[in-house]
Amino acid sequence: MPGRLLVIGAGPMGLFAALEGAGRGFDVTVLEKNEVGSALLAWGPTRFFSPLGMNVSPQARKAIEVALPDDEALLTGPEMTDRVLRPLARSPMLAQRVLTRHRVIGVARLGMTRGDFAGHPLRSERPFQILAETASGERSFEADVVLDASGVTGRSCWMGEGGLPAAGERRLSFRIVRGLGSLEQRLLRMAGKTVLVVGHGHSAANAILRLAELCEESPQTRITWAFRSPHRRPCAEVPGDPLPERQRVASCANDLAAEPPAFLAVHRRACVESLRESETRLEVALSGGRGGVFDEVVSLTGYRPDLSFLSELALEISPVTEGSAGLARALSGVTDCLSVPRVRPESLASGEPGFFLIGAKSYGRSRNFLIRTGLEQLESIFDGITQTSLTV
Repeated sequence: MPGRLLVIGAGPMGLFAALEGAGRGFDVTVLEKNEVGSALLAWGPTRFFSPLGMNVSPQARKAIEVALPDDEALLTGPEMTDRVLRPLARSPMLAQRVLTRHRVIGVARLGMTRGDFAGHPLRSERPFQILAETASGERSFEADVVLDASGVTGRSCWMGEGGLPAAGERRLSFRIVRGLGSLEQRLLRMAGKTVLVVGHGHSAANAILRLAELCEESPQTRITWAFRSPHRRPCAEVPGDPLPERQRVASCANDLAAEPPAFLAVHRRACVESLRESETRLEVALSGGRGGVFDEVVSLTGYRPDLSFLSELALEISPVTEGSAGLARALSGVTDCLSVPRVRPESLASGEPGFFLIGAKSYGRSRNFLIRTGLEQLESIFDGITQTSLTV
């Protein structure tokens, strides 16, 4: 029989999971440390590469009581939050179930540490205990099933060699732009200034294109682009890419890298070695004796999941991705989100019965997550939970 389901995170996957659980008879609670869709709000005007039709579950379409944009629409993060996530959180199926400003600080088996009866059936007989920090103090919850959809964007990867913090990076983190939304907020201040962009993923590509637009408006602006890749065209491009927006962003950014205009300096095989304040600016040393003094530093080097609040669970975590070990093994060698195969239910298991990493959190550092695939995996997880409950 369905029991108590607790979902961590009120982004797309968290709310879709809660809706699926409610539809299957679970008593659902969603805990969100900020506000509904807060990670997407941090995107600023950046658009999804995938159209809306790939990013909304059938159940959500039925539950949302307002008209949705066209299936082919490429929404920005804030638009996805306003048009889809907030109406879904207010829908009859989820109203009063989504608790914002509830930051989960620990998940455990009631009365057990991670070493107690690991792998033994006795362990799965205990419910989960979840401790959350709220505006009015700490609050404890119990659940029979926990789905962690807290994502990865809360923890940026460091800029230094080997993924370590560059010297001075931690102390000067408040000076570093680490998100596209933050970049947009500070963009006007960057006009006529010198800006360093670090990274060569799609976020960095978006940033370079946005800054190129700024340089057209303010010709005195100068951009330096530093990345680890040795390639002339550093951003990954998919031949015949079926996602036109992804193709546009990667291709246009690569064109700039391959033949830099006057406003752009490009440094390949470059990591940040150190940062230090130089009056109101930042002096940055790059590997190979390169570097300079910059007014702004934009670091878009990827993200890693926060596993700290799961330390008392016996989880199987991939040593490569820091996501689900089973999923990482199943997707080994997959290089594009659109080519992810359907995986077996056992590949979605976490090692802790009744606990699952879902959405981008299950992929960890891997960049192959797509909401459409996450929904397929979510359905497999619920089918497995239901089947297990029927056989007990």
